[in-house]
Amino acid sequence: MNNSSSTSTNLISEQRLGEFKRIIEGYLLSIVCICGLLGNALTCVILSSRVMRTSTTNIYIFALSCASSCVLIGFLLTHGIRSTFQAETFYLHIFTRIFPIHLTCILIQIYLTATVALDRFILICLPFRGQKWRSPRHAIFVVLCVTLFCVVYCIPFWFEYTLVKTNNSTKIKISAIGAHPIFRLVMRKYLYFVFVFLIPLSTIILCKTMIIKKLYAVRRRKRLLNSLSKQNRSSNAINFLLLSIVFVFLLTQLPYFVFNVLYSWLGPQLMANLLARQYLSINNLLSVLNASSTFILYAFFDRKFRQVGQHFLFCEPLPASFDTPGGATRVSNRNPSLFFSNSKSSRSSIHFFKNHRYSATVNNNMRELTKHELIDARLTSANSVPLFDKIEPTATID
Repeated sequence: MNNSSSTSTNLISEQRLGEFKRIIEGYLLSIVCICGLLGNALTCVILSSRVMRTSTTNIYIFALSCASSCVLIGFLLTHGIRSTFQAETFYLHIFTRIFPIHLTCILIQIYLTATVALDRFILICLPFRGQKWRSPRHAIFVVLCVTLFCVVYCIPFWFEYTLVKTNNSTKIKISAIGAHPIFRLVMRKYLYFVFVFLIPLSTIILCKTMIIKKLYAVRRRKRLLNSLSKQNRSSNAINFLLLSIVFVFLLTQLPYFVFNVLYSWLGPQLMANLLARQYLSINNLLSVLNASSTFILYAFFDRKFRQVGQHFLFCEPLPASFDTPGGATRVSNRNPSLFFSNSKSSRSSIHFFKNHRYSATVNNNMRELTKHELIDARLTSANSVPLFDKIEPTATID
């Protein structure tokens, strides 16, 4: 009697779990995966354009979008199709091949997110000492090193699971290598806690904290000086973009990390708990949301990204001030030979003219003695330069 009641209870639990997974991992996860793949593909196309691929940040985001696309494909194959169409046979045939590749892509995504946070930390908190490391060549080298490390780290997971045929049925079970105590102790406990949990998460949290602290101090100082310019607002938008990517990563991945830590310590018997399996399904959906959020965040924060996207999608021409920082137009493009007589005088004239315009636009409501003294000093040293005799009075830099 007790055996029959426990059996019926298990059947009811399995049915509830099946319905729950069909909604969460079937319909919702599949829809988010498809939308995320389209968004990441468009992000890769925009960031690979000639005007966008010169930035180290864009190179890292391009690599992150590629890794996120592979993560979405893995979730769609192993969870979306299985839960939506109950394709257990398809799942059995692809799991042992897709699982280690999927795990490798997730690890690459984690470390590339940490790399994005570290790159922005170098730019904001160490602008002079770390600038030599922020070049497209170094960015590509870092992406290749991260990919190679993740591939090597995930090699043992290719041998963790195997297919076992019993009574004309095929099941997925942990292999002899995966069930070995050394494998469970080293790969699933200590190395996972150090290389997948501790190092990337501590790097992300530390860099994010330092960046927010630095940006708050800089913004407070600029408010005191009343010097918030258009270029500053553009750079702040990029900072908010990258901070939002890191924030979404932490928000969606921390529950997944908690589950994996519990799994590494408790072992496969954790999956016998119904609530644990439902919790895992919700974590899978959160991971898919994280992998699909890059395009939305980029389109919301980065005006330059939106302009290039409209150029690709709707064939709209790029604005004339697209190349210049903060949307500044190039005055010298009209007729350079009219303004400058030789290269030496033109360089000094350009620097003086920019400083003059900077003081005129920034210090409208506040008098800074140091900048006025600097302008007066340059006025006395530039009397022989014929620049302002030939420039129209209405020429401005916006």
